[in-house]
Parts: sequence; structure tokens; C-alpha cells
Amino acid sequence: MRGVLFRRDADGGMQEFEAAKAAILKVKPNANVIGNRVDAYPITVTVTTADGKTVWSGRQQGLFRKNGRPAQKEIEDALRKLG
Repeated sequence: MRGVLFRRDADGGMQEFEAAKAAILKVKPNANVIGNRVDAYPITVTVTTADGKTVWSGRQQGLFRKNGRPAQKEIEDALRKLG
């Protein structure tokens, strides 16, 4: 696992990065997770492999604590399918 692309916003986007990172490490405990903050729209989070293959991409709100972080399960499922 290589990277998590996330949007910089008022809180810096770290909540979304940490939630995505936790989902990745739950499935791939030895993954090297690198954050890549961008200032662009739409506001999304993208998880990629080391060779740039997109594993998961979705709205950052799916990783908000106040929303129950439903995207964490989606990321975990996508990583399990990847193998």
C-alpha cells in the first residue's frame, strides 16, 4: 500500500487521513501509508497502491467521525479483494 490522497481543508484533512490509514493498517498491518494532501475539488479521499493503482476513492465525509466512518469498511473490503 502506498498512498492516501486527501483534500486539505480547515482542519487540514488529517481526520480523513487517519481514518483511511487505520482502515488500511487493519487489513495490511505492514503497509507503508503515505499521505498526499491536495487543494482541489471535488473533495475526495483516494487510496492507491505503490504502483498508482486506485484501490478506493470516495467522498471524505464517509471518513468523518460524526458520520460513523462508513468508508472505513469500504476501504477494508477493497483491500481484501486486492489480495
